[in-house]
Amino acid sequence: MIQVSEERVEQHFPTTVLVRTFQAVNDLNTALQQRFDQLEHDPHADYTNEAPLSVNTTQGGYQTKRGLSVLELDYPEIRQLRQEIVMPSIEIYLAEVLNADPLFTPFEISSWVVSLGEGDWQAPHFHATEYTLISGIYYVNVPDCPPPKGTLEFINPNLNAVSLGQQDASRNHQPKSGQIILFPPYYMHYVHPMRRAETRRVVAFDDRLKL
Repeated sequence: MIQVSEERVEQHFPTTVLVRTFQAVNDLNTALQQRFDQLEHDPHADYTNEAPLSVNTTQGGYQTKRGLSVLELDYPEIRQLRQEIVMPSIEIYLAEVLNADPLFTPFEISSWVVSLGEGDWQAPHFHATEYTLISGIYYVNVPDCPPPKGTLEFINPNLNAVSLGQQDASRNHQPKSGQIILFPPYYMHYVHPMRRAETRRVVAFDDRLKL
């Protein structure tokens, strides 16, 4: 049975971030890896993001089209990820961070897969679009790399505090497989370049208020 082995709410700058680490997810992650390999290498499917490199935050890696909404695909391992990890985590963030009742907060999720190999990275970006409440990442596979290689870097949204020498300019998060992190959509972030041939693969998602 999949269970949470660790959960913490962090204050960045202050910006509230929820980090949950799950145990007994090896089988799930293996199944997800196999499924996403099929998506990535299916010659008959048009899953790859067509955005030009200049506007695509994923530099040199692979990303499914955001319109695909990966978490809506009808496969048992994806249903399990959605039902046992993503949805409960969103509900906790809504209740404990946004002080919103999940039962009375209609929302919809857009989701996509990002795969990074050796030398790949993600440029600084954020997900602050209209009515977006939460952004999140589930780590399917994180290669063992010395930091900061492949780590997630958050940029302090309060740059005035940085210029006055009161706060750090960024905060680094070293992810692990089987971990989910949720944060506000306006929180700027990027991924340091990978330096391992093994694939770093995540499911990223946005939780948007449904009107």
